[in-house]
Amino acid sequence: MIYELTKIAHLVSLFVWIGGMIAVALALRYPAPIHMQPLITYDRTVTTPAMVLALLFGILLGVQGGWFASAWLGAKILLVLALSGLHGALVGKLRRAIREDSSEANSSSRMYLPLGFVILAGIVMLVTIKP
Repeated sequence: MIYELTKIAHLVSLFVWIGGMIAVALALRYPAPIHMQPLITYDRTVTTPAMVLALLFGILLGVQGGWFASAWLGAKILLVLALSGLHGALVGKLRRAIREDSSEANSSSRMYLPLGFVILAGIVMLVTIKP
């Protein structure tokens, strides 16, 4: 029962985290200055804590499942670190777009969303198949 509750908490945290990343990526792609500052606040109060919770619940699941010796989990951890780095890059780009001309935000932000989805697909594949 504890494992199932931990898994639910992990997934809900993950959904909130990814949802926040998608919102920031779209705001960078289609900049509207009125939405950018509230997104920074949302990221600080919701998305980043959800990321931390997803990481903590994921570690707890790894401990509960005894998977830390598994190669698939090592690969998943690398992808999760890449996703965390992408989150940081997105938020940094959003902060710069607020300080500077936000119309320049979308020029180099086209790859954030597809890259995030590719990383996420890799994570889902590893967890589902557990090769």
